[in-house]
Amino acid sequence: MVDFGNDYWSSGKKRLEGVDIAAKDLGISMGIGDPWTSIKTAVTAGASHVELGFMGMNKGSLSSPTSVTPEIIGKTKREDIRQFAKINKVTLSTHASANVMGFAGFREDRFDDNIAAQAVFEVKRAIDFAADTAEGGPVVIHTGEFPRPICESGKDFLAHKDEQKKAVWGIVDKNGRMKAMLPRDYTVPVVEWEEQNGVQVPKRDAKGEYVYKNMSYDEFVEEGKRTNQPPEKIFFSKFMEKERLKASAEKKRWETMAEEYKKKYDMVKQMQDSVSELAKKDKEAADYAAMRYAEQTGVAPHKESAEEYREFLNNPQKFLGKATEQIKKEISYAYENSAAAGRQEREVDLEIGNKEKGMEGNIKTLKQYALEKSAKNIAELGMYAYQIEKDRKLKKPLYIAPENVFAEQYGSHPQELRDIIKESRAAMAEKLKAKRVPEEEANKIAAEHIKATFDIGHANTWRKYFQGSDAEFKKWFMKEAKQLLQEGIIGHVHIADNFGYYDEHLSPGEGNVPIEDFMKEVVKAGLKDKMVIEPGAQGEGESIHGSMFGAWAKIASSPMYRVGNVDKKWTDISGSYFGQTHTPRYMTGGYLINPQSQEDNWWSGAPIE
Repeated sequence: MVDFGNDYWSSGKKRLEGVDIAAKDLGISMGIGDPWTSIKTAVTAGASHVELGFMGMNKGSLSSPTSVTPEIIGKTKREDIRQFAKINKVTLSTHASANVMGFAGFREDRFDDNIAAQAVFEVKRAIDFAADTAEGGPVVIHTGEFPRPICESGKDFLAHKDEQKKAVWGIVDKNGRMKAMLPRDYTVPVVEWEEQNGVQVPKRDAKGEYVYKNMSYDEFVEEGKRTNQPPEKIFFSKFMEKERLKASAEKKRWETMAEEYKKKYDMVKQMQDSVSELAKKDKEAADYAAMRYAEQTGVAPHKESAEEYREFLNNPQKFLGKATEQIKKEISYAYENSAAAGRQEREVDLEIGNKEKGMEGNIKTLKQYALEKSAKNIAELGMYAYQIEKDRKLKKPLYIAPENVFAEQYGSHPQELRDIIKESRAAMAEKLKAKRVPEEEANKIAAEHIKATFDIGHANTWRKYFQGSDAEFKKWFMKEAKQLLQEGIIGHVHIADNFGYYDEHLSPGEGNVPIEDFMKEVVKAGLKDKMVIEPGAQGEGESIHGSMFGAWAKIASSPMYRVGNVDKKWTDISGSYFGQTHTPRYMTGGYLINPQSQEDNWWSGAPIE
């Protein structure tokens, strides 16, 4: 890295007012390729902090930059990285595979625990790598728990003008299976009831038709506010009410039929027993009685059924016995249908709940389910990092750092990121308390080992969905960022610029991200960790240098640096930098080595104001 000594100096440009951030506080992200090559490149560029990241998953390979995984880097190379960083006084952080997104295990139609488990495995090997090389610090992971409508993030954000009407409701069951995905302009007809002589009956209009109320999205929202329930759950409950009513009616209908058959069976059986006793004394009288009983109970065949009627006349006792067995079958059939309908009714009750039966229901919104799953898995990672930190006696906390990523996925909005961090910390604290760690200490440990990575470039992409002015968006941005900082949610920062549409990774100052205002809040909050500049949109071969120089110029406000004890005069530059043959004492960026040149030289391409 560039040795800034005890001081550094620029040629006169004023630093950001109220921002005490030095160039040595800004690191660089190296997220693709062999981390050993990456750290050497970054240090050559003058980086004082390097975030080593990965793109590969599962079985890795060094043959492709996007296939490198932490596990493919062996012990020797890990030790080389650690020692190289130490010798050059460079600190490290780690980024788990950027292709791992979300820890709830979401797939197209459900949440899958196997997918979530694979994500956890990928991060665990990044934690191992971080312990071996960085000896602690953040392990960045990507959020993105499930796709959700932009309009759910507040009235100021819309993906398109009709989103409030067209956005989809999402409900899952206790196993994470999707139960309903319906657009918000779908209305649910709900029958209105009234009391007549102490009995609840459907209300009818003047034509005798049932009266229905068509409940809309807005009404579900209002009812949710009154009852403190998610509107999605109310919607789904109302939607499923027709299934419960249908099942309940079928259950009662078949149950009534079964009872009627049972009464008929009891009567016919009694008659059959009576005929059997009479047959012991007088068969003819018994046949006559059997015929009379069959006609009285309605089991006698019609004369139109010639063959069956002939059988009845030839042996009325046998026919009566067969009729008795048939009624038994009818009873079983009716009860089976009643039980099936009852089961369907109970399944609905288990899903949406039934207050009268004391059943809560097990459906959850996508957010509820995903947040619980994500928090559980992130807490597991926090526990894993904490245990490794203790076992290896690392000097600084090894912590999990969930990052806000794409606006279209849950976890990108600052409030969503906040919820993920808080829920994950709470879940980790519970795990610690289960191991008999006192509550106060458990909360402290959890807070130290789960902190957010706030990517200001990602946060700025919400601009494209914002319905107000640029000034209003900036106000929103800073309000959200300030809250995260004040509440101790943020532990790590990624810096890149863009124009509010996509995360293009422009050099700081080249877009419209409110970097300066954010930095002032970072300083006020006393954030200790080095901040990471993310390159990507610079010219070929200059992404690292371009990002670093841009960050130094924009944030630390000093693109030109010197080393050694020399006078701070511009004539020093004009006299030695331009026109002198000896090595200049003023250095910029990566030891003044031009990455585009094939020869050693003393010019890096950095702007000299």
